[in-house]
Amino acid sequence: MLSRVTAPLIAAAVIFFACGPRSSSPLHGVRARSSSAKGVLSHVMVDTARGNVRFSIEVANDSPKRVELNFPTGRTHEFVVLDTAGHEVWRWSDGRLFTQVMQNKLLEVYDTVVFAERWSKPPAGDYTLVAQLNSENYPVRQQVKFSLP
Repeated sequence: MLSRVTAPLIAAAVIFFACGPRSSSPLHGVRARSSSAKGVLSHVMVDTARGNVRFSIEVANDSPKRVELNFPTGRTHEFVVLDTAGHEVWRWSDGRLFTQVMQNKLLEVYDTVVFAERWSKPPAGDYTLVAQLNSENYPVRQQVKFSLP
């Protein structure tokens, strides 16, 4: 049985572990409302920690009604990396095959969906990520600048 002193100490340790400081990782992100989507917010993140680069685009239903995202093919999203001159350096969909069947994704009230991918062993430099949600009725396209040492 726990003593009256031990139980509060354990509770404090759990809270510290859950909410405490994290190691600083070089994260770059932007949050903006898509100009063409009513009630749909998007958030793009670039995580440059651990030698790989991780990209994600989060799409959130910010309305009190369900939202249905309609996609013309199996390619629901795209990530493209551009160098400082605007030339394409990497494209997530290169070499991939996608179904040619329409599909949809239902977002419940205040629900979110995240599409994430990884760029392995990128060269050092300054880049711009172009993240895109390929929805016909709620298209999203955002850009984030980031640097790799």
